Amino acid sequence: MFEHEEKVKVLLITYALYCSYKIGMSWDEGYYHEIGKINLKYLLSFGQIDEPFFMKERYSTLYWSVSSLISQIFPGQFKLEVYHIINTLLGLMTIVGLYKITKLLFNKEIAKISSLFLFFTPFFFGHLAINNKDIILAFAHVWIIYYVYKYTFNHLESKKRLIIILKISLLAALGTGIQLLFLGSLIPIILIFLTLMLLKKENLKTIFSDFLIFLFSFLTILILFWVDTHSNIFLKPIEILIKSFSMKIGWPFNLVNGNYYFSNNLPYDYLLKNYIYKLPEYLIFLYILSIPVLFLNFEILKKKFKKTKIIISLIVSLLIYPSIIMAIIPYSIYDGLRLFLWSAPYLVVIPSITAYVIFLNKSYFYNIIKIFILVLFVLNIFNFLTITPYHYTYLNLFSGKKENRYQKFENDYWSTSLKELILSSDLGDGKINFYSCGVSPEITKIYMKKKYKRSEYTTKEQANYIIMTNRSIFSKKDNKITNCYDEYTSRNVHQVYRNGIVLSAIKQINNE
Repeated sequence: MFEHEEKVKVLLITYALYCSYKIGMSWDEGYYHEIGKINLKYLLSFGQIDEPFFMKERYSTLYWSVSSLISQIFPGQFKLEVYHIINTLLGLMTIVGLYKITKLLFNKEIAKISSLFLFFTPFFFGHLAINNKDIILAFAHVWIIYYVYKYTFNHLESKKRLIIILKISLLAALGTGIQLLFLGSLIPIILIFLTLMLLKKENLKTIFSDFLIFLFSFLTILILFWVDTHSNIFLKPIEILIKSFSMKIGWPFNLVNGNYYFSNNLPYDYLLKNYIYKLPEYLIFLYILSIPVLFLNFEILKKKFKKTKIIISLIVSLLIYPSIIMAIIPYSIYDGLRLFLWSAPYLVVIPSITAYVIFLNKSYFYNIIKIFILVLFVLNIFNFLTITPYHYTYLNLFSGKKENRYQKFENDYWSTSLKELILSSDLGDGKINFYSCGVSPEITKIYMKKKYKRSEYTTKEQANYIIMTNRSIFSKKDNKITNCYDEYTSRNVHQVYRNGIVLSAIKQINNE
């Protein structure tokens, strides 16, 4: 099943790096690159250079500061590609982390299957290069679980235990710096492993002293890169955290399976609907099969793998917990599954176990199922390749007619296809006045200036062209939420098209 494994690894890594080069700048990438640059200056000047920046106080910029430092080693014209490669490598390390966890919990075969499944999950892979927030959270999350497991179940000498605690501290500071509530996503893990340690009757004094070491190390790293707290390292973090609860951040609207919602008032089945239409068909099929297959083979699994009940508890907790978080946090939820990308690695674990059990079984019935799974997997590979490099825009066959899918979910919400859209267009040599809808005006200006020297961003009334994706917006003329394509019905003079969906378009505007 895994012949030529090294060649496959090289091929997959090469493909990921190719995608990181081809894809354009995402909506707010420039913002985080600038934050990293500003905070790096502050750190290297020992606090002498402290430049203001919009909402900078929200972040402890460990990741962005280090990325900025690395990017400065390379020529400036390759800065975006360098950032994309750094992010892609950390995304690939998330897959490695999942491999190591599933190898610990199960065996090499399930670890390989889960890694392959995660790589070919479009909404995860599509964020590798461009998402310099949520991919890092997934990276930190997976590796924290790995090291917490090692700490819990291995009898380590004090030096090795200390090294693991420091690694967990660094990872926790990395994630928390990007999202202040990141530690909340670790609650099921901490509770399960703490319970196990107490059941094992571990020395409470050792657990407590190790926790104090973690807390000190975590806060030291977090605060060091959180420069806006340096005026008062005790009160400022709490003040900023409380302030963040009332912040209006993110996109205010959401399109979920054809229905529009305000991002702070979503249906309870928001995540489920996104999974049903954005997971590959073979994963959904394996989930359906998992109940009968795992139930019928549970005794075999118990004999084959130790701690089966603990494993199931952990996996189920990690699958259910994102919905609990969505129900209780005060933040707006938008961009499909993006804010829950940290949970993506755990989505493939149950399908991986199910696939492993199915492929072990040699009966005629299971052989038919194997063929069907392989057909669905090949179908996914085909769709995966044809949508390159905009994998996060993927919708599966359950989402209906391709021409109507722009009305089901927002597709290119990152507006990364602007690079291809604008640089491959031909709008002539004359003066171009343009406006935008549902895309980043700043990124639109960057690519328009590259292609058309005599272009200018203007008001909608003065524009000849409007550049857009199918982002959800509030229509003043109809007084309701709609999307840019339906708001502006002029003909497309140029468009980027993948897998039956128009991802972005340039329309000749009629001053609608």
